Amino acid sequence: MYDDRTIWRHLDGELPEGEARAFEDALAKDPALARRIAELREVSAAVRGGVPKPPPDFAAKVAARAMAGPIAPVLPLDEARRFLQRVVVAAAILAAAGVAYLVVKILPSVLDAPLWAGPDNILGK
Repeated sequence: MYDDRTIWRHLDGELPEGEARAFEDALAKDPALARRIAELREVSAAVRGGVPKPPPDFAAKVAARAMAGPIAPVLPLDEARRFLQRVVVAAAILAAAGVAYLVVKILPSVLDAPLWAGPDNILGK
């Protein structure tokens, strides 16, 4: 059986004359090859045909369908406001915890470094 590359070359008329005759003989005797050629011809027609154009009133129909139903917010305004308040409170708590960690854990180790140890250390006293 022939591979798809050879079949495509046949469909595109790119096979040399001797190969093309041998291919046609094989095609007459092999129903599986004939089915495969039919499949690839459909693919070729679809590719060459391009993307079908929508009907002229397509945009108007889509817009009408979109505007037909009521547009409701995902959350009612009061629920959204309460949710946002909770997010702000959680962010403030996390920020306070970060500042506390900075003051308790990180700042003392930075202040103990020789450069930040104080004026006595800098002036050599």
